[in-house]
Amino acid sequence: MKKFNIFPYLFIFLATFFALQLWQKGTTEDPVLSAGDIGVEAVKDEYAIGKDIKITVQNNLEEVLEIPVRCEGETLLPAFNVYRFTNGSFLGVSDGMQAACSAGKITTVEPGDKKTISLLPFSYSYFGEIGRYKVALELPSGIFESPEFEIEEPGVLTKFWRMLIYQPILNVLIALIIYLPGHYLGLAVIALTLIIRTILLVPSQKAIKAQMRMQEVQPKLEELKKKYADDQARLAQETMLLWKTHKVNPLSSCLPMLIQFPILIALFYVINGGLSPDRSVFIYDFLPNFSLSDINPAFLGFNLLENDFIVFPLVVGGLQFLQMQLMMTKKKKKTAAVAALPKEMETANKMMKYVMPIMIAVFTAQLPAAVGLYWGTSTFYGIVQQVVVNSGGDAGASSKDDVQVRVLSGPKGSKQ
Repeated sequence: MKKFNIFPYLFIFLATFFALQLWQKGTTEDPVLSAGDIGVEAVKDEYAIGKDIKITVQNNLEEVLEIPVRCEGETLLPAFNVYRFTNGSFLGVSDGMQAACSAGKITTVEPGDKKTISLLPFSYSYFGEIGRYKVALELPSGIFESPEFEIEEPGVLTKFWRMLIYQPILNVLIALIIYLPGHYLGLAVIALTLIIRTILLVPSQKAIKAQMRMQEVQPKLEELKKKYADDQARLAQETMLLWKTHKVNPLSSCLPMLIQFPILIALFYVINGGLSPDRSVFIYDFLPNFSLSDINPAFLGFNLLENDFIVFPLVVGGLQFLQMQLMMTKKKKKTAAVAALPKEMETANKMMKYVMPIMIAVFTAQLPAAVGLYWGTSTFYGIVQQVVVNSGGDAGASSKDDVQVRVLSGPKGSKQ
């Protein structure tokens, strides 16, 4: 058999990823940003309440532009003055939240360059009402205003997402942070992961067994594909009959993963902007009074609110590879006694085994380390679960199906 070569697939994936990154940056010159010494403009003309409002600043000078951290006492202010159109004129917006001034960072823009500044920590405190807004960058050399932009009411789906998924995840995480010692974010993320995986233990266990049954009937399915290659209708009918006979549901093996994806996305948004005082509007009233600025993001020397480009991607990718290795090992044992896997399927399995961990490692590097910690903990939980299944904990549950597979593989005309 021809040796599987992963490098072409890896090269295509990486080339596509970086090409999309370059395309997103764009090269079109904006006349608003190019006018004057300093150009200031909102990235979009319209934002829903709570969305990440991003402001682009372009330095048209021949010297480095430094945008300082603005504070009022110990309270962090946005990098720009914010104005809302009220009673016929633009009036300044004041903030009632208490973000720590130490959280601010100086932004530098090189001559002829531009940078986009996120106002996500101020989405509700400064932009929490619908209306017309503009921002102004105040520097010793002058005040540079942006064009107007709109803040709108969020859509139905956004409200549904925030109420049923985002807000519960945020509050469970905050509750864990409050009651765990030291208010450590890392401990809360690990505890949250264990709670979620334990809740999903039964469906995930069924999913693992469903995957195993799928592999057991795979040789028979390949025979049907060859037998009815020219009759797709008959092939679909026989495939459904085969799945029904062996109680195989292809979608059941995907259910735990489909449930986890919304949780993963919600956790990303919680970590990305939900741990600032601005998000206090989402905290349930029955939780004890707690300042979100007291959360400790340190974990083994890492700041979980920031991206880590080396350790977390390598650990998460390695754990994912180990889990897939365990899954493939079990599959080989199950299928060896029945028939050899088709060449195409074996190649696909090898590609998934190596490419999937690399993809997950790359994505982990693009996310806050806390999200990588969640995914790594969840994968480790899955590894332990897979080891238990591989050790024979499911033998009794699948013995009946094993008999059915052997009967189906018998001579033509045999009955069940």
